[in-house]
Amino acid sequence: MELPLDIYRASTLREAGRTGASLRRLAASEGPDRLVRVAPNAFVRGTDWDAAGPRQRYVTRVFGRLGRRSVAAVGSHASAAAVHGLPWLGGWPEPVHATVPKRQYRSSSDSLVLHTRPIRAEHVVSHGGLRFTTIARTVADVALAGDVRQAVVLADAALRLGVRHGSMTEALDGLPHHRGRAQALIALELADRRSGSVAESLARVVFRELGLPAPVLQQPFVVGGHRFDVDFWFPEQGVVIEIDGRAKYTQDRYLAGRAPHEVFVHEKRRHESLLTVPAVRTIIRLEWRDLWDLPALAHRLRLAGLPCLLRPLRSARGVVR
Repeated sequence: MELPLDIYRASTLREAGRTGASLRRLAASEGPDRLVRVAPNAFVRGTDWDAAGPRQRYVTRVFGRLGRRSVAAVGSHASAAAVHGLPWLGGWPEPVHATVPKRQYRSSSDSLVLHTRPIRAEHVVSHGGLRFTTIARTVADVALAGDVRQAVVLADAALRLGVRHGSMTEALDGLPHHRGRAQALIALELADRRSGSVAESLARVVFRELGLPAPVLQQPFVVGGHRFDVDFWFPEQGVVIEIDGRAKYTQDRYLAGRAPHEVFVHEKRRHESLLTVPAVRTIIRLEWRDLWDLPALAHRLRLAGLPCLLRPLRSARGVVR
């Protein structure tokens, strides 16, 4: 689970001789002692904040905000997803999300969104002195919000982490009367641990929006004694679709000690080898940006022989068949 940056409470700093005015000056300064206010009564060192990535910054704001609330508050939704190390589409949100008893509910603000669904004890874990929903319950909560794309991305990642599919369904079953239940069930049915990345998870939902037949995931092909697993295989149309992210050519975990040009040459040879398979008619390589322009993507896939709807459905808010 993810940890926040070191958080300094204003009350503690005042005890050390810092006044409210001096804290405000440090938060507005650009000097070596600069502070960044991450929540009411909570500050971090500016140098730490500058060096942190988007997830750790958001996790820090979550701890800064929830550390002030009662012990009944449970970090949930996007906040729990960030702490569990799950992915999030479109960047981490600004507000912190927490689930509280109905008696503690008050209207949400720009920095804090409160939810009041009941939480069973087995759906709560402790981390860093705070409480958060489990991964299974976090996926269920997000799925009920109606964004099938986001829910599938989370559910796929949860399965890759070893969470049982049944535990996510069980968490959803504990919330039977929610209006988003039907779409949430669709998202969980779509979940598949074989999707190896966020882009592959998103692509599967996008393909469904476009009305494509369900592809085979990680289909192996053996060419010249070498095995190649492709991201998506449409056997009736003879079409392979590969998600070709830039990370493959820039990040150490994909480079595996190789230079970027070596990876590029390897991918080119792999592409050419796959085209020698009699069943493979064509290969389409998609980037992250292609998955967000549905009309253009549908046109491209139709040219490759894949059947697409004339008007793509949009499931960013739960419209999916």
